[in-house]
Amino acid sequence: MTGLNTERNAAICRKLAQDSVPGNGPYYVLFLIVAALPAVFSSQIFVLHLINMMLHNVIVLIGFIIILGFSKQFSLGQVAFYGIGAYALAYFTKTLGMSFLPALVLSSGFAALLSLLVAIPGTRFSGPWLALVTYAFAEIARILFSRLKPITGGFAGFSDIPKPQLFGIVFDNEFAYFYLFLAVTVIAVIFARRLRIISIGKRWIAIGDNENLAKSIGINPFTQKIFAFMAGSFFAGISGALYAGYVGYISPEMFTINYTLFFLTILVVGGLESIEGGIIATLIFTFSQNYLRSLYPWDMVFYGLIIVVFINFIPQGIGEVLKSGVMRLLKSRRENPENPSVARTAQ
Repeated sequence: MTGLNTERNAAICRKLAQDSVPGNGPYYVLFLIVAALPAVFSSQIFVLHLINMMLHNVIVLIGFIIILGFSKQFSLGQVAFYGIGAYALAYFTKTLGMSFLPALVLSSGFAALLSLLVAIPGTRFSGPWLALVTYAFAEIARILFSRLKPITGGFAGFSDIPKPQLFGIVFDNEFAYFYLFLAVTVIAVIFARRLRIISIGKRWIAIGDNENLAKSIGINPFTQKIFAFMAGSFFAGISGALYAGYVGYISPEMFTINYTLFFLTILVVGGLESIEGGIIATLIFTFSQNYLRSLYPWDMVFYGLIIVVFINFIPQGIGEVLKSGVMRLLKSRRENPENPSVARTAQ
């Protein structure tokens, strides 16, 4: 038994020591392409709006990847912290007259702090039980958004939210807001990628892979799950706050379980732990979302079917499928450098 435990500990240690972050080259190229998009679509406001929403959705997805992908906590409560961030920014900027940057930080931190209400008792549960607890919290939050009229505006919502202003720049149009979304998206993606190589991120991934084995080498699942939940909720809060400043109006019906189902679909299609796959899936679903909304209520059925199909037939998601395909192609090219057919395939 001692030998078996030693082998298990060694396996976890090897995983914690593994640097699983791919090269940054593709990200630099992607960043340059995305940064040039406003110049390409300067006269197409709706396309620029979709690009802004895609960047916004990537920020939201990073929170989902941290909680569901890395630490494997099946939470359905992200929409609550998204809403908390949105309402907090609206209250701080309009009611209290606070400037945008401190309001953004406080709103995100407030969402992360309130996530302790779920994270502390929620770590005692797993699987469907945790899903029920977080779903109940999301519903409670939605009801409170509609009932706390002096703070949230009640059913009528919160309107005339001030446009963000930073360093004398007012983000009052699609073009300007694009660069604000892009900056926060880059920070979120860098943070998520760094989590794979820093110790706390590796602890979260180890707990998600096998909680008992992680425990055996001294990792405390209780505290680490709480930290992961707070980090994911922070990104939900910051994306909600950015969205509130972007649209200038929020109401309780924006924060329903449909929001969670949409991002669960993106997460499953992209791959639970794949940032690259998540970005690709976000691109696909953001640009197809308007058409799918026209199919309501069948759009929810479509999302459910997509989740079932991917869980059963492509559980690793398109991110890992594409990654393994590229790796096989590169391996074949290295092994057959003189083979013209392989070279043509690689091109």
